[in-house]
Amino acid sequence: MRTRMSMIAIVLCGLFIFPLFSSAGSDGSIQVEQSGTSVFSEVDAYIAREMKRQHLPGLALGIVQGDRILYLKGYGQADSSGRSVTPETPFGLGSIGKSITAMAVLQLAEAGKIDLDAPIQRYIPTKYNGAASITVRQLLNQTSGFTQISTFSNTLSSVNDKYRDALEKNAMSYADKFLTQPTQSEHPYRYSNANYVLLGYIVQQVSGQSYGDYVKEHIFSPLSMQNSFVTLDEAAGHGLATPYRRIFGDNVAYNGPYVYIAGDAPAGYLYTSAEDMSHYLIAQMNGGRFEDHSVLSSDGIRLMQTEPVPGTYAMGWMTARINGLPVIGQPGGSIGFQAQTYIVPEQQLGVIVFANVLDAIDSTLFKSHIITTTHIATGVINLLNDQPTGGSGLSISQKYWLVNGLILLLSAWLLYAIVRTAKRCLGPLNPDHSGRSEISIKAISNIVIHFAGLIIILILSMTQVVPVWHIATIYQPDVILWLKIMTALLALKGSMEIIRLVRSIWHVHR
Repeated sequence: MRTRMSMIAIVLCGLFIFPLFSSAGSDGSIQVEQSGTSVFSEVDAYIAREMKRQHLPGLALGIVQGDRILYLKGYGQADSSGRSVTPETPFGLGSIGKSITAMAVLQLAEAGKIDLDAPIQRYIPTKYNGAASITVRQLLNQTSGFTQISTFSNTLSSVNDKYRDALEKNAMSYADKFLTQPTQSEHPYRYSNANYVLLGYIVQQVSGQSYGDYVKEHIFSPLSMQNSFVTLDEAAGHGLATPYRRIFGDNVAYNGPYVYIAGDAPAGYLYTSAEDMSHYLIAQMNGGRFEDHSVLSSDGIRLMQTEPVPGTYAMGWMTARINGLPVIGQPGGSIGFQAQTYIVPEQQLGVIVFANVLDAIDSTLFKSHIITTTHIATGVINLLNDQPTGGSGLSISQKYWLVNGLILLLSAWLLYAIVRTAKRCLGPLNPDHSGRSEISIKAISNIVIHFAGLIIILILSMTQVVPVWHIATIYQPDVILWLKIMTALLALKGSMEIIRLVRSIWHVHR
């Protein structure tokens, strides 16, 4: 009897333990256990290295395959109190939220309430001629002709709109900006937040609910996304990770107004956790189903993930390759938050990586959509496929060594030039200098150049002639502050050049 019970116990233990030490089979699934050492231990070690290299305060990771979650883990700190990041910790989703907006539009299309090929004039209360030549599908595929740089002024002006009508005001502002004139019926792919702000407004108009209420009821709730939120206040009340910016290489908490812009919510200001996003990825890989709930048909999911032209934009998703492996993905970034998600269709594999720090230097030079979490998510997929993690370029420390080194050199040169000019300005005049040489066009031009930088920066700072300047001030405040100080010092040097010129003129006349 004892022997029989022992055998039963061994069999039962084997049934529970065996899945943890085996691959999921020969159906393209990944190997999660090799030579007795879990691949997730390698993932942990890799993320620990990258967090140190990239100076990340906190990070959350989710890995799913098929209809199950393989791995969830939080790393580092969510805030300065030392609170640990967990899989339930909310982070800013950034532009990954565009796919959630696309899903909401496609849900309404499947319900017969939206025609994807109808002009947006049908759903947006505007008489602008441009609304008659742009379709809902073009907004989804970012082929409306709108530009991203033109959205920056809206981002700046709508930052204080916190009320339920913020989305409507922002959408109508984009209508004023982009739809006043008739446009061509065909446009190339051009990324713009304006497309998805207008789509969020269409969701409101068609559903009769606010955008946020619709998303919570029709996407977050059926997918059991219990730590997902549509406003900053909701997320902050449920343990939102603190957003950080980098100031000369140090992480500094940011609590300014640009952490949340209500009018831009459908384009990139939603909040969710690694666990919740894992549920969303499962639905994306299983024909819209998560557990017993369906949020979209399999045809709708396929449409979401299909680019009209290879290398453009699907509906909230873009295609890429990792070590030759086709993937669908999207980076996300808002002030103090960054994220990257990938789906590997061949393996039914999904990865989401969140971090709570972001500034412009996190972007790859000339490829602003490739950020620190993009490299980390790529490395995780490579590890899961028994491949080298791949290079992630310079670390944040190395980037700041270069930036701070250049700043130090230029600052030292300018200070030296100021001291030299001060000596010439306040010291005795050189008797060999003639007044005629001192009042040359070259000397006057030199003085004007000294003040030009200060005048330009004052114009940029006090107006929105170039909104990208204000965006740079938000995302890279340290470098912008240094530029302002340098232009002020140059103006000081220019003032001393004027004093020296006046003294020279006075000396000649005397």
